[in-house]
This record gives sequence, C-alpha cells and structure tokens, in this order.
Amino acid sequence: MVPSPHISAPLGFPDLQLTVPYADVLRYAQFRLLMLAKGELKSFCDQHELPYTSIVGLKNNSLKREEPRLLQRLLRSLDVTTELIRIPPNSVTPRFLFANSEALSTFQKQLKCFDSGTPPLPDAGHADGAPASPAP
Repeated sequence: MVPSPHISAPLGFPDLQLTVPYADVLRYAQFRLLMLAKGELKSFCDQHELPYTSIVGLKNNSLKREEPRLLQRLLRSLDVTTELIRIPPNSVTPRFLFANSEALSTFQKQLKCFDSGTPPLPDAGHADGAPASPAP
C-alpha cells in the first residue's frame, strides 16, 4: 500500500463545550452579511467563490433546508474557523466546533452584541450610558 501524501493529525474527542448549534451560527452569519455595504454582497461572494443565490437565501432565511457546509464556508470567508461535528452521531443537524475557548468567546460576545442591537463602538459612551466627555 502506498502511503498518502496528506498526513493529518489523529482525531481526538472534541471538547463539547466549544460547540454551538446551527441556529446560533446562522443568526451570526446573517448579522455579518447585513454588515456589508449595500450592493457589496455579490462582489463578496465572487471574491470568496460562494454561490450568490444560496448566500442571499441564507441571509434572508429563505433556504428550503439547512445548509451547514455552506454556512461553514461562509464563516471561513468571514475569518471564523469552525469544524462541523454531529453530536450525537445520529443527529440531523451538526454543531459547529471552535478551536479554542477564545474563539468561542469572541463569537459569543459578537452574537450577543448583534442580538442586543447595541454594538460596542469606541468612544460611544461610558458603561453607565452617559456620553463621553470631550478631551480638553
């Protein structure tokens, strides 16, 4: 038998605390797509070799079925690296596994900001809601 030129690391058991469900990742991706400037989605899809019609369907939540592989490709284009896993193995919808707790934490913080509708902008004000005072 000829050895494969593609040597990969052995698969360990995933840390299930680093996983999120499809619905959370879909919501995150939809928010990120809405952040693109008007008219930029087509060029974004072309640049990342993503199917424009399917991405529009994903953005508008009008796909007829879940598309976890498409969603994973989109996440990679958004610089969010995940792996798909099926836990439990007979589940219909996979979960998305983050590489480490920092990546998961960043994802969760961004999703929380998207869900709240108040992104943390620099110099947007103090934590108590008062406007930032101008520098003397």
